[in-house]
Amino acid sequence: MDQHERRAPDDLTHSLWNASRLVHSSNVLFLPGEIMQHLDAASITHGVYGWWFDRDLDMVPRDGCREKVGKHLLYVGIAQPAQRRGKMRVAARNRLWRNHLRGSVRVSTLRLSLAALLEDRLGLAFFRDTRGRVRMVKSDEDKLSTWLDQHAAISIAQHDDPRALERMLIAAGPSLPLNLDGSSHPFRQTLSQLRRSLGRAELGSKVNPET
Repeated sequence: MDQHERRAPDDLTHSLWNASRLVHSSNVLFLPGEIMQHLDAASITHGVYGWWFDRDLDMVPRDGCREKVGKHLLYVGIAQPAQRRGKMRVAARNRLWRNHLRGSVRVSTLRLSLAALLEDRLGLAFFRDTRGRVRMVKSDEDKLSTWLDQHAAISIAQHDDPRALERMLIAAGPSLPLNLDGSSHPFRQTLSQLRRSLGRAELGSKVNPET
């Protein structure tokens, strides 16, 4: 048993434990351009996905993180089961594609964290909308999307209780430095401060960069 392998806690079902291994010990990682085809081929509609990143994200500590093919698992997220019939097949697709891969920092906490970490590297600029939410113009969102295509990979596991599986992964390991909710990782405070600082210089301005 290596340093990342853990014994399943007594109060966890085999379903949860087995699904967690598909996220943090996946045999295959999918590139962003491959993940939609995999979701369709495997009939994955909802569950938990893991985001793996190469060393280009150099500010993030990697101690205790699972590593595969030169990338480390740094974040897990969920796609909840759809509430209405007929929507099940698009839940995971929408979350991964529309929110994370081609979305905006307003609708993806992962994109917001990555934007904060890559601000100087990618030359990103931020502003706050009338509700105080961090935003970027589309050209900067496109820069971030391109970066994801080049430096990220994804693992995913179907599960009917994604929230419980996500909580287990964050609590039981391996280390996930980009998760904030429910995390006690030492990088949490640094990342939270970076996110809070975004767009603060624009708060008093009446000019919306998108107009």
